[in-house]
Amino acid sequence: MLQQIKEQQNIFEEIYSGDNAARFNFHISEDPLIRYLRDRRLQKAIDFLKERTGGDDIYKWKIHVVCGGVGGEGIFFIKKGFQDVTVSDISENSLKICRQLEPKIKTVMLNGEDTGLTDNAYDVVVVQDGLHHLPRPSTGFTEMLRTAKKGIIVIEPYCSTVGNLIGTEWEVHGDSTNYVYRWNRMMVNQAVKSYLLKDYKAIKVFRIWDHNVVVRKLAKKFPGSFQLSVAKLTYALLKPLNFLGNMMVAVILK
Repeated sequence: MLQQIKEQQNIFEEIYSGDNAARFNFHISEDPLIRYLRDRRLQKAIDFLKERTGGDDIYKWKIHVVCGGVGGEGIFFIKKGFQDVTVSDISENSLKICRQLEPKIKTVMLNGEDTGLTDNAYDVVVVQDGLHHLPRPSTGFTEMLRTAKKGIIVIEPYCSTVGNLIGTEWEVHGDSTNYVYRWNRMMVNQAVKSYLLKDYKAIKVFRIWDHNVVVRKLAKKFPGSFQLSVAKLTYALLKPLNFLGNMMVAVILK
């Protein structure tokens, strides 16, 4: 294990130590505004999977969420009706919280760059805002391709002018620092094709805007019954400008 990953592991074990599950209850919230903001990026990926693979059969697939932290993405898949969901992370304490929030989720402590899993171990491998925590995000990306039988979902910052100008460049957690790696369509295409060669069915990269904290603050200025509509309207108004968006939702089908 690289020293940087070991440092990250130590920091995150400390961050998630103790009985902290209540701090992460927003992951299990039924509040429509929170759920919409929390789930909209993953929902976009699921909609594409259903469109390209024939519908509801995807709910039988085995899902693996890497760099999954306390399980927010795993909870999304459980809520959507997926029966076999595994969340992995380098922090056992974060996985303990994950199991408290949703006992149906399987958990395993893994290094996202070198999982030790067999080829095609899961049907779909998913990451959301996790690859850029790794010292070698491209290695984590190809490890997802290796361990996925049907495909992968990657939701990460997009290499945009706005993101590069005002986005976070370095994330600091205690003594651990990581560079915020940003992708674009060309990078995704080249990474997939160089690893899988011609053994892929689809490479789809959606570029979108994602400013959930700001949108939530805006929506909260309105009465409760209007808040979800305000959030949806805000993103609808931004949709024509998605070609400038700060986030990507990439779906690769093998």
